[in-house]
Amino acid sequence: MLATLRQVNFGTDGMRASALGFGCAAVMGRVGRRDSLAALSAAYDAGITFYDTARSYGYGESEALLGEFLQGHRQSVVISTKFGIVPVHQTRIKNVVKPLARKLFSVLPSARRAVKRQIGSQFIKTDFTVTLLRESVATSLRKLRTDYIDILFMHSPPVQAVQQIDLLEAMQRLVEEGKVRRIGISSEPSVIELALSTHSAKFESLQFPCNLFDMRAADTLRNCGSDDFIKVANHPFGGLSGITTTLKVLRAFARDPNIAEELREKLQPADESTLADVVLNTIIREQDIHIVIPSMMNKTHLRSNISAVENSRLTVPELRLLRTAIAGSTPYRECPQSL
Repeated sequence: MLATLRQVNFGTDGMRASALGFGCAAVMGRVGRRDSLAALSAAYDAGITFYDTARSYGYGESEALLGEFLQGHRQSVVISTKFGIVPVHQTRIKNVVKPLARKLFSVLPSARRAVKRQIGSQFIKTDFTVTLLRESVATSLRKLRTDYIDILFMHSPPVQAVQQIDLLEAMQRLVEEGKVRRIGISSEPSVIELALSTHSAKFESLQFPCNLFDMRAADTLRNCGSDDFIKVANHPFGGLSGITTTLKVLRAFARDPNIAEELREKLQPADESTLADVVLNTIIREQDIHIVIPSMMNKTHLRSNISAVENSRLTVPELRLLRTAIAGSTPYRECPQSL
């Protein structure tokens, strides 16, 4: 590892990792093996030590590539993975489609949504049973080339799964067996809130969409009264519409003579680097979230995000002012959490 990125401690069990995490949803999915390895290498060299994956990511191959990459580095990183959404068996035709889809994504990013709608249902299915839990964890351990998972999340579970006593007890037994260090839920704010009221399992780790337009889960956790949660934010920029809206407001602030001159100067230039500064630091510092996991398959985005976390120009009161202005701006259509 060539750099030391800002580190955070989790809860009371000594877990520690970088505040900026690496989301592996695109690994071996829309990004192929060579580019995925290059992105993982750049992230690790930059000091990122939190890696979030899932059984369903990369058509079932994201975990395997991450495990291959992290050989020799396991003790220096925190790995979270998920169960409940699993890849369907791949046919020869589907394996041909994947590289074609990746090429289409690279030359025509706007085509991603349409292509995903057509092929997405062919690649995943949902299953929240004790049998699937056991099989999924065994597969994850094998593919990740490790004997324990730091954090195991339920992956976008329905309400019924959060209330399924045998499943929750089975997750807790995995902790007792040493195969998992912590259990949690990765889902929407409404399901997170329900999970916090469920006492059949000790949910200590929560992953949820959190951006300037949707702070519901962060607000819920702030009022829950526990210091032992690991809070992981995904979807931090709010998709393309969120980025567009945020940049529009930041540029307006940078030109507004009614805004303090010091803040206007800090917002110059109101570009992607300023966007990253405002978004990531609002989540980590102003909202007190432990880890934020933007997609960073592009090295330019990686450098911008790291610079934002390490060298923010903004104070917490300034971040709060900007968040309030951005959240109250042009109506924002909430994007669903990506799988």
